Amino acid sequence: MTRILGVDFSGARDAGRKIWIAEGECTGNGALALRRCVPAVDLPDGGIRPQQAVPALARHIASLGNARVGCDFPFGLPRDLVTARTWKSFALRYAAEFADADSFRGIMRSRHNAIEHKRMTDLIAKTPFNSYNLRLYRQTWWGITGLLGPLVRSGAAIVRPQQKFGTDKPVLIEVCAACTLKSIDLYPPYKGKRPAHRRARTHILEHFIDTGKLAAPARALRRLLVDNEGGDALDAVIGAVATARADLTKEADPYQRLEGRVYFEIG
Repeated sequence: MTRILGVDFSGARDAGRKIWIAEGECTGNGALALRRCVPAVDLPDGGIRPQQAVPALARHIASLGNARVGCDFPFGLPRDLVTARTWKSFALRYAAEFADADSFRGIMRSRHNAIEHKRMTDLIAKTPFNSYNLRLYRQTWWGITGLLGPLVRSGAAIVRPQQKFGTDKPVLIEVCAACTLKSIDLYPPYKGKRPAHRRARTHILEHFIDTGKLAAPARALRRLLVDNEGGDALDAVIGAVATARADLTKEADPYQRLEGRVYFEIG
């Protein structure tokens, strides 16, 4: 079976605790059978800081072989802000063009007089923020610099829909848990310590089980998803469901070939 991963990503100083990876595979009836959900700090040679956690995630993905991996961070920029002719060139040049996350945000804001632009896919999927928003720019920088760039440069993975399919390689796509929940009109406040937040996480999890998109997890795994107060573990599972149900065969339009595409619909 094809392994399915959902990654709730982070570029924070303690990214190893905030990056969560949900792993499983699709069952015969189309439901995702979840096997584990762990933070990046628990990966081999993982660590707390993004300098440790992100490379550990990249190595883990490179080792998967035939797999689908959905990552919750922007894979690109608005088309009019990309200086490369192709997405691959953009990804490979990104680390050289932007030395760190703060210079990335500063340069992007300077190109349009501090007006924040969204990609076409952001407008369609209704993502909360654009690629260089104050709350997201570190995720974008670390995701492209530390994950996509190295995997593409080494040929260890394929990114859809920007690239053609490879053979027996992990396929990475961009997902967004918030967009998926909005698309099914199920977006209550679920991140937090209050009993109401925990009930909301339970309700979201039960919805995916009841609709046949997720096989009922083992008791300990279910408890982890509900008890994780930041909602990162649950977001990783939502990303995994979206990844399992994504149609990756559809060819990209000119915007998607350069900007990327958010796969958020789950049917």
